[in-house]
Amino acid sequence: MKKQLIFINLVLLTFFISCKNKEEVTPVEEIKANTFDVIVDLKIQKDDELILFYKDPSIAYFDDKNTVYNGVKGSSEIQSLTFSIPEGILPNDIRLDISSKKDQDPIIINAITLSFEGRIFKIEKRDILKYFTPNEFIKFDEATGEVKFIKNGENFDPYFLTKPVIYTEIEKVRGVQL
Repeated sequence: MKKQLIFINLVLLTFFISCKNKEEVTPVEEIKANTFDVIVDLKIQKDDELILFYKDPSIAYFDDKNTVYNGVKGSSEIQSLTFSIPEGILPNDIRLDISSKKDQDPIIINAITLSFEGRIFKIEKRDILKYFTPNEFIKFDEATGEVKFIKNGENFDPYFLTKPVIYTEIEKVRGVQL
């Protein structure tokens, strides 16, 4: 019985000493994927969902599979919405659907920024029409950055398509030597 008691005490002593000497483990911060991002600085009054469509050289046209959705809460303050294209995909073209709500108030776009691996290309509101074409559901004022929506019966799909002049800038952000 004495031997069992000594053995149990040794086991408990070893256990307590090993627990006391263990270093505190700090959790490792998850490393975020290095993604191609499109950041839109805007003021939007009502909750909405914006969509970024993207293509790479293997994709011939914009489709629902190659999209990034971003829900936004309405606010009177400027917000930055970041659309992160999935890791490993480097777009060569984008399309920005600016609203999905027919009753949305006018939106102000201050800037659109393309970013990848520390390289950025920022488009200020005064230059948005140089790089993007609004479709028939949008009236854009480049002086103020205001996007007004044009209703056309039941149809409503306001978006900005890129102009060819932006392709060189996308390539630079991607890191392609021209």
